[in-house]
Amino acid sequence: MRKNPQERAFLEAEGNYWYQRNKDALALDGEDDAIATIKRVLKSKTEDIHTILEVGCGNGKKIASLGEFFNAESYGIDPSEIAIQDGSKDFPNTNLQIGTASKLPFINEQFDLVYFGFCLYLVDRGDILKAVAEADRVLRPGGYLAISDFDPTIRHKRDYHHCSGLFSYKTSYANLFTSSGHYYLVAKDSFSHKNSFFSENSDERVSISIMYKETDAY
Repeated sequence: MRKNPQERAFLEAEGNYWYQRNKDALALDGEDDAIATIKRVLKSKTEDIHTILEVGCGNGKKIASLGEFFNAESYGIDPSEIAIQDGSKDFPNTNLQIGTASKLPFINEQFDLVYFGFCLYLVDRGDILKAVAEADRVLRPGGYLAISDFDPTIRHKRDYHHCSGLFSYKTSYANLFTSSGHYYLVAKDSFSHKNSFFSENSDERVSISIMYKETDAY
């Protein structure tokens, strides 16, 4: 069995394919539901948020919007070389680079806000706790963590139909952080994969969870 097949697939080609499939949708006018929730919930914290990271940033449109809202230095990583090239041209005030969730090229406690932009469901299961540890490492105590992803009743996996041998792993990712006691759930909004409202179909449920990293969990 290949080591880290999902990470390799996305760095080699699938990241670019994903971006090309979704490029037109990313360009549409209107604000993403998750980004709107982050702005609403953390509006009173603008003076505390000076550096922001989006993991799975695509072309950087969302992190650029957050950076402008918070007047913050914004960074993004994504496995798609094409997305990073486009974003660096379209959003020159963002700092974008190729990368993955399990190996963040940043120093400890660099960020006030870290946002997983709908990407954890595609992280190799052998890397998922590395992604958790990396996000925790680069987020300062007293900072905020946001996760947009699938949010089913029961965790499960599905074949990733765009690339044979890969999977979509659906679970409540915020629980990986809050169950440690080091993160407190500040807010959660539920949507569906295709609409801006809650879905009765567990397989289609999506949520945005915003958490606070405790300065002293004990």
